[in-house]
Amino acid sequence: AMITHPNPNRVAIIGGGEGATLREILKHKTVEEVVMVDIDEEFVNLCKVYLPEWSDCSDLVGSSGGSCFDDKRAKVHFED
Repeated sequence: AMITHPNPNRVAIIGGGEGATLREILKHKTVEEVVMVDIDEEFVNLCKVYLPEWSDCSDLVGSSGGSCFDDKRAKVHFED
């Protein structure tokens, strides 16, 4: 869906705790804000430890480096 939008600025992710979707969205240079809502903070933390390559944004141009969860454009909320 991202490639069909001419200028995606704000994106919402429902779920996506492993961070792979967040990483793919942050590859788009026009994205200014990504809001991710996940129900399970413990799962996200486990993925950060055991699957860090899935949310690694260190090679993305414009990223603040390191984990995509720490990117200044990413806002992560844990809610049901």
